[in-house]
Amino acid sequence: MIFIVTALMLEAAPIIDYFKLKKDMSIHPYSVYKGSDIAVIVSGVGKLKSAMASVYLYNVYGTGKNDILINIGFCGTNSQSFDAGSLLVVNKVTDTDTGRDYYPDVFFGDGIPQIPVQCYPKVVKATDLTEQKEIFCDMESVGIMEASKKFFFAHNVRVLKIISDYLKPHNLDKAKLKGYIEMNMPILDNIIKEMRCLNKGFSEFPPQEEKDSIEALCLSLRFTQAMKLILSKEVKRAKINGLEPLPLFKQFNGIKANSKEEGKKYFEDIITKIRQKSV
Repeated sequence: MIFIVTALMLEAAPIIDYFKLKKDMSIHPYSVYKGSDIAVIVSGVGKLKSAMASVYLYNVYGTGKNDILINIGFCGTNSQSFDAGSLLVVNKVTDTDTGRDYYPDVFFGDGIPQIPVQCYPKVVKATDLTEQKEIFCDMESVGIMEASKKFFFAHNVRVLKIISDYLKPHNLDKAKLKGYIEMNMPILDNIIKEMRCLNKGFSEFPPQEEKDSIEALCLSLRFTQAMKLILSKEVKRAKINGLEPLPLFKQFNGIKANSKEEGKKYFEDIITKIRQKSV
């Protein structure tokens, strides 16, 4: 099941229309719209509400290890690097209340820019900032990350943000905001397809000749099961194209990752190099 959490009906409406979802009239605490394998819930604003809505969806519809949780919604920024309406993948979430950091898996969405998000308890305006640094602000991402720890595998959680404003959140044009969601629906659809494909691949294993090399690399660099699966699939894709990516692994012999975050950096480097060989 694909669970999509949005804070606002404004954010949910284009998703409901795109996937032709229908309101679940049996549910009263929230507005929930459902199709055959997709459910969208409007949580309300804030990390507590997004966490509660995520858990509620899982309790109502959740069935197993392949359930997918996606948070998509608006964020504000003081960065001029992206146009309003740009869809971005979140690779780090910081709770500004506690200082705690979360690191979503981001092994999907080739070509989609990645950003860190600061999750605030209230709307942030440019005049609220005391430091001159680039930030992206939302109010729900921490709730998604907290809920996902208990009920979802890390590789099945996605936090996606669309730039709504440049920390001037008052008097935003609702029609324009809705248009931002609408124009990014094909990207969301592709991300969902990628995630479904990843889950289907969890029963697949690399040939024996590759297995030892991949296992050793994953152990020394602290790769997760999801990373191992993705790496195996990238190796298969390269071999189909007539390439042999395994010698690339020798560059990482003797290297050990000291943390999962460091392991992710090595993983991204390896995947990038395999894909470059495959081009």
